[in-house]
Amino acid sequence: MIRRTLAVALKEFVQLRRDWRTALALLGMPMVLLLIYGFALSFDVQHVRLAVIDLDASRAAREVEQAFVHSGFFDLVQRGTDSRAIDPLLDSGRAQAALVVPAGYAAALATGRPGRLQLVLDGSDSQMATTVLAFARQILASVAPNRERTAAAPPARPLVWYNPDLASARFLLPGLVAFILMVTTVIATALAVVREKERGSWESLRATPLGALELLAGKTLPYLVLAAAAAAGSLALAWGLFKVPLRGSLLWLALVTLLFLLGGLGWGVLISTLADSQQAAFQVALFSTMLPTLLLSGFIFPISSMPAAIQAITHIVPARYYLVALRGIVLKGSGPAVWGGEMLALGVFAAAVLAIAAARTVRTL
Repeated sequence: MIRRTLAVALKEFVQLRRDWRTALALLGMPMVLLLIYGFALSFDVQHVRLAVIDLDASRAAREVEQAFVHSGFFDLVQRGTDSRAIDPLLDSGRAQAALVVPAGYAAALATGRPGRLQLVLDGSDSQMATTVLAFARQILASVAPNRERTAAAPPARPLVWYNPDLASARFLLPGLVAFILMVTTVIATALAVVREKERGSWESLRATPLGALELLAGKTLPYLVLAAAAAAGSLALAWGLFKVPLRGSLLWLALVTLLFLLGGLGWGVLISTLADSQQAAFQVALFSTMLPTLLLSGFIFPISSMPAAIQAITHIVPARYYLVALRGIVLKGSGPAVWGGEMLALGVFAAAVLAIAAARTVRTL
């Protein structure tokens, strides 16, 4: 059995060497996509275009302005004394935020009263506006702290674990790895098996003594090797180029990734048993992996904020479990006591799809 399985795997390796485009796509495409999305996809807010309308012309007003400019988040694009300039600046996009220092701001501070400031934001990008508002509150708290605080009740000092500088790359790149590996692995495997049907070689397998399990293992083994190499390259790229740390065990990372890839390979083979053409296999593979992995895995949108019905659907998305385990191992250095349930879910999914794919293969042979 092992000899026949290795013979099928060797034949598939030879086929991949001849069809080098497929091998290159499976091996190199994940890293290329990681490079593109890694640089292009970011939630970090920097260089926000700021206009300052100073109606007070005081030293206190200049201190507030300098605090915003020197924070590193804002770029001063215009300074004026007419609040009517705000609308044209925001409408044209020349400014994304406008800080208004009203007349009497310094006088209010001198008498112990709170100084009122106004921050006008472009809310067409709600996520950017929310982030800018949070930055502005931090800056204002440092410039004009609440005078009611006492030594017995000092202001809180935030402490951020695992990602101290709140770099979005460290949050997004593990999700990108899961997304890219799932899509490319399923599509490549599905197309490889369906190609056998279109060429007629699948029919000739019926005359061989190969069993369904031997055929299934032999066909998927080369793609498992390539997918594992692509996963290792993608994670190394994330670590070396984007400074994503690896705080946990490399062995556990390899085991979790292997289960995830086995599930993807099984899903690709299952699709190939249902589709009769490469076009149909590509469409089904793309539709069943891209949207669920992108939208329902917690990659970008938190699952806890989704409606209950959608949260129930996310339980059949394998990337949901891989992403929890991957972030736990890479960013937090946690062990199976934390994400063991996710690893079990990946194993159940891989076993289920491989069993169904094997049963379908038996029927086709």
